[in-house]
Amino acid sequence: MEFVNKNKDVKVRQTDPNGYVWKTVRTGESIKLPQSVGLAYGFTPKKVTKGKAGEKEVETKQFEDSKKKEKSQFRKTLQKIKGIGEKTAEDILKVYQSEKELVDAIADNKPLPFRDDIEKLLRDYYGTKK
Repeated sequence: MEFVNKNKDVKVRQTDPNGYVWKTVRTGESIKLPQSVGLAYGFTPKKVTKGKAGEKEVETKQFEDSKKKEKSQFRKTLQKIKGIGEKTAEDILKVYQSEKELVDAIADNKPLPFRDDIEKLLRDYYGTKK
């Protein structure tokens, strides 16, 4: 089964005629692995569909991203806050994948791993002041 790495670079152990080899799978790269191994490494499976190109039957590959809509809406919401731009929103998305996670962290009064001014903007926007 073919997988794509959407996380940080990972070293994967693969069998070789001479034993084992370690292969680095970088972010965005794909690799063929058994299903259980690919899922254990946290890779995203490629979705394969059948189609036709003229008389020939072909496979088309698509990536599944279940959080794509949620992330894009969350990103738009973050960028509406005055003082948070595209790069800052991207940094926030790396720490909190959904708006619910951020709201829960603010509600629990946990320290946010951002600059003080960004933390204040987020707390003010989501209704809790430090």
